[in-house]
Amino acid sequence: MPRVLLPAALVLTALLSACGGGGSTPAVTTLELTGGTSLAIGAPAQLNAVLRDGGGQALPSQVTYTSSQPNVMEVDAAGNLKIKRLTATDQPVEITASAGDKTATLVVSTYGLELAVGTYVWNLQPFGAAPGRFIAVRYRPESGQSQASTFTVTAPGNETLSCDLSPKNVNNWCWWALPDAKKYPAGEYRAGLVQNGVTYATTATLPQPGATLGFVDGGAATVSQRAVTFAGKRPADAKWLYSYVANRRLETSSLGSRHTDQSAVLRGQAEQPENPLAVSVYSTALPTTLNIGTAVASGKYETWITAMSGDLSSFAEVLPEQFDVSATFGGEVTLK
Repeated sequence: MPRVLLPAALVLTALLSACGGGGSTPAVTTLELTGGTSLAIGAPAQLNAVLRDGGGQALPSQVTYTSSQPNVMEVDAAGNLKIKRLTATDQPVEITASAGDKTATLVVSTYGLELAVGTYVWNLQPFGAAPGRFIAVRYRPESGQSQASTFTVTAPGNETLSCDLSPKNVNNWCWWALPDAKKYPAGEYRAGLVQNGVTYATTATLPQPGATLGFVDGGAATVSQRAVTFAGKRPADAKWLYSYVANRRLETSSLGSRHTDQSAVLRGQAEQPENPLAVSVYSTALPTTLNIGTAVASGKYETWITAMSGDLSSFAEVLPEQFDVSATFGGEVTLK
């Protein structure tokens, strides 16, 4: 039988057809996720996710987004971000985009101003009295050091609170324990701060208070020279304890204000590390001991153990939007 020789081009075409290489689509290889990695609370922000084939061409795709901390940062189906809280120091938010079997992650930290409001109760308040209010503000700069400025908080009804922000105050926060719920009712609270010519503003809503934070069971304080030891059982719903000595109950004053009159408020090391007064201590359990500085005059002082639903002493934890506090009287002590 005579042999038929096919043209080389025809042989190549046949081989490609047999391998299916003529009309194949390049395999999908990458999912790209882009967006800001340092974002301000309340500012608009959006992610962009693109699925690309092996040749780098964008492909139509259905992308799903998730946030590792939706209480800090939410993301919707279109990649729009809602930045609500300051991230914890070592816990940035991870935003993940998914398309088919491909995923991509973006790590995001936040800066700016945040506000928390909640209830404040103390175990010596009149029977049947309504819970007071606890208000806290925190600020983290985008980079560098904070400028001297003033925190302002406006309550429903336009009652206003203010507190100095000092560059020396490395924690950048203020808080107030307020007994008068009529002056500071439930509703939307607004906070503001100016830094480097930029006005930061945020809000938090306090609902009509229901359950409040429990008191320290068996709360008491003893003293040896200038070492005050606080004891008792921490409430199950509390995460942190702020124990202190003072000339009078602090619920009648702003804990965040920088008073020079020690009879009004004694400031603690947590607010200003260089301050020698040393009249307060943070802890997560009891007993805990506070060594009172020599700058505090000898005499009789009240002791209080304040239970908190979060940590105000640093940025190591995310601050909850509703921050509840209870204060338990630990008795009087006499400093030598």
